[in-house]
Amino acid sequence: YAPQAVWAAASEPKKQTAAAAAAVPAVTQKSIQDRIGWNPNQTPNAPKAAPKAAGVAEPNKTLFVENLPAEATDTMLSMLFRQYPGFQEVRLIPGRNVAFVDYQNEYQAGMAMQGLQGFAMTPEVKLALSYARK
Repeated sequence: YAPQAVWAAASEPKKQTAAAAAAVPAVTQKSIQDRIGWNPNQTPNAPKAAPKAAGVAEPNKTLFVENLPAEATDTMLSMLFRQYPGFQEVRLIPGRNVAFVDYQNEYQAGMAMQGLQGFAMTPEVKLALSYARK
């Protein structure tokens, strides 16, 4: 028994004969298109990628909080948003019913936004969260 010989034989690539290679048709984009019945010209009016909405900001680490009740305070908002990891600070804008909330990174801000979107600060008032514009 020679383990080296078995290993060498198992690790050598199998040689494929020309006949065997010819029996398997080459997979091309055209052959795939034929199999699925796809015609590249059949959808000339396909919708283009939607342009970015003007009011939607790129994901970032700062959340913009709208629809705050008039009685909201920095402390209330800090207690609410610090439940999510990465919380750094809240900046309440006086008289505007809006605030900015900072997290350490955009992923953490996104998790907080998902968790608190539509949160009822009062029975009548639900928060509206978005990424702040840079």
